[in-house]
Amino acid sequence: MAIHLIRFCLLAMLPAFTPAHPLKMCVAHAQYNKSSAQFSVKFRFFWDDLEPVLEKRTGKSLDLRQVSAENNQIVSDFVAAHFQMNINDLPIVFKHQASSVEDVVLVVEFTGEGFRPAAEYKVEVQNSLLLDVYPEQYNLLRMDFFGNGNLETMRFERQERYLIKTIRPN
Repeated sequence: MAIHLIRFCLLAMLPAFTPAHPLKMCVAHAQYNKSSAQFSVKFRFFWDDLEPVLEKRTGKSLDLRQVSAENNQIVSDFVAAHFQMNINDLPIVFKHQASSVEDVVLVVEFTGEGFRPAAEYKVEVQNSLLLDVYPEQYNLLRMDFFGNGNLETMRFERQERYLIKTIRPN
């Protein structure tokens, strides 16, 4: 009987010892919506990668699976400190719109002020989100400025924290 109880306890604890996901990445999607004249950026973080970084930074115990005004502000401040974007030499100012949790992913949405529609775009991005914390971290920025579904991508990793790309309609 005791051996069965020990086995049950060990099996019950097994999920606590599952390894963390092997992929360290953040994906952002920037898009200009012509019909609403709105520029937006949506970041997708693994919340279990981001949470300990923000806890260390703030000195607070956090649960990013719970969407709250305080968590939104902490994440917004972190993004502002580690992600800057200029388009055609104009800085984009981000304003938090919404956050949600989809399984292991924290989705954080911003609108961007300062975007001006143009025939082509010179995009300058400084992106160091989590790159100082996880050596294997990389970040992707996918962009759709013309609304045609043709995505342009920038990849940031290790030393590649500042990239410039010219985007033209296809």
